Amino acid sequence: MSARIKPLHGHAFFTINYSGAFSQILVFDYYDPDRFYYSLLHDDEEYRSTMEELLASMNQLLSQEEIRVNGEKTEAEALTVNLDFRGEAEKPAITFYIEFDGKLKPGGENAYECSYEPGVAEYDYEVYWILPNGSRITSVETSTEYEIYGGRFLVMWARRGDRYSGYEKIVFILPSLGPRDKTPSSPHESSRSQGSL
Repeated sequence: MSARIKPLHGHAFFTINYSGAFSQILVFDYYDPDRFYYSLLHDDEEYRSTMEELLASMNQLLSQEEIRVNGEKTEAEALTVNLDFRGEAEKPAITFYIEFDGKLKPGGENAYECSYEPGVAEYDYEVYWILPNGSRITSVETSTEYEIYGGRFLVMWARRGDRYSGYEKIVFILPSLGPRDKTPSSPHESSRSQGSL
């Protein structure tokens, strides 16, 4: 792998369902002047080997995090990795799909916590949380900047050179489930009326 590959940007998107499954899509953009990643498209064996290495490295990083949902520890796992390009061979994007589970309380207060190594951001990044309709984020603890939209959308961000503490906590309320079909009961007010991204 070329030593001249530089990270440019990061995106993370989190979603939650009522069974307690947390899904994360994590995307890294790079500048690759030597077109190392593009060359993999012409070598199936090298492509598979590199993707396996990236997946193993991501899972090693995830194993160093401590994630708790409502106080109970859980572990995240990267399940897939994919290579794309942002319109140019020198601009690869690497996408991971990550999952973890937690016991949630529909109709009650829930807390997600994550502890990791503190440090300095090497590139700009944003983290998006999208909660089910009718949910409400009640508090956020993070060293990064953040904004809550419509009650259930959260965006956290940092810019290159920003320091991060290595801890974040999100407290949120899920709507109650309907007694018959176990689907969320309809909120009296749509979250769209409170704002949108």
